[in-house]
Amino acid sequence: MILLVRNSKFRLLWVAGLFSDVAITLYILAHGWLALQVTDSAFWVGATAGMAGLGMMLCAGFAGVMADRLDRRVLFIVSQAAQAAIFAGVAVLVFTDRIELWQILATALADGILMAVKLPARMTLVLDVAGRENLLKANAANFVAMTIAGITVPLLAGPVVDTFGIGWIYAVMVGALALSGVLMVFLRGFGTSGRKRETSPLADLKEGVRFTLGTPQIRILILMMLSSEVFGWSHETMLPVMAGKVLDVGPTGLGYMFSAGSAGALISSLTLSALGEGRSAGRLLVFGYMGFGAFLMLFAASSWLPLSLVLLLAAYGSGVLYEATLITVLQRAVPHDMRGRVLSIQSFTWGMTGFSGFYTGSIATLLSAPVAIAIGGSVLALNGLRVSRRVIRLYSIATAQTEPAQADTP
Repeated sequence: MILLVRNSKFRLLWVAGLFSDVAITLYILAHGWLALQVTDSAFWVGATAGMAGLGMMLCAGFAGVMADRLDRRVLFIVSQAAQAAIFAGVAVLVFTDRIELWQILATALADGILMAVKLPARMTLVLDVAGRENLLKANAANFVAMTIAGITVPLLAGPVVDTFGIGWIYAVMVGALALSGVLMVFLRGFGTSGRKRETSPLADLKEGVRFTLGTPQIRILILMMLSSEVFGWSHETMLPVMAGKVLDVGPTGLGYMFSAGSAGALISSLTLSALGEGRSAGRLLVFGYMGFGAFLMLFAASSWLPLSLVLLLAAYGSGVLYEATLITVLQRAVPHDMRGRVLSIQSFTWGMTGFSGFYTGSIATLLSAPVAIAIGGSVLALNGLRVSRRVIRLYSIATAQTEPAQADTP
């Protein structure tokens, strides 16, 4: 976290990102719960997340082209302003008791599209502001911001929903996004890649896809992330169902669950931020990936809230250990003028988290939410065993800036 003290521009970006993370955390907690309130259906909770994921997947590629061709700072600000306007509309519908399922689904789709634009812009700005030599520390510091929001916000939001209603959560989202946008206005001197625009956007997109799929170092990381999003982080879509129908703890208990997971992520983020680059990336990738899956399996088997909270803490700690390392290795391996496009493919995999809500919701309806979560966790644990030696051999922080030997995909 020393980077926040030494680099004033990164500090400004970090604080703006913190307010953005507050809004993201509130959305994840509130929108699934709103779908459950309106429909009382695990399938529609999953489908709501699925619509957001679909929006990200549809637009991720061209959003990356935009991040390489346009001012990234402006993209970040505009996308947040649009999100604020949408959430203001949802707040009005909730307060007037006119909210319907189709509006919830449409909001999720629109938010996914805007997140597809915002995420590559924000991630590319991190390296622009912090510098390549501080990238791991900067990424860890950003995870700290996410976890600070993830710990404190759900603890407050759950009781607010219980006492005052869910509409106020959307109103707070609007305020957080507005503050983030205002702060970004003052970030100067960064934002564009400086690349020449001699090719069409479609040609740029094809170039980015070819580079990603044709470079073994990039391909293996993207496929690892894709598997963790589809089978691991997809559990988030079922947390409202776990709180409402399995553990029977309501929105306040749901807030505890998100906070516990974020506490584990904070521990990992602070550890990585302090350690810097003196550890093997390969081992961090494998241990985090497999631990994430194993702890999700145990969480799915728990029917006691205190134990569930401990297991979520361990699962998220493992997940962030893996993801912060992966993001750092990925960004370092990508040429400067192509980072937006490659990172947009990464955000495409994040869209798979939400899109997976369609199948997790279906499994939860046919079997149960715990079974849906356990299936995903077991896939990660088994796949981690399969690729562990290969990943440890190929990746380390010390060699992250060089092209590794040809590798099979996981």
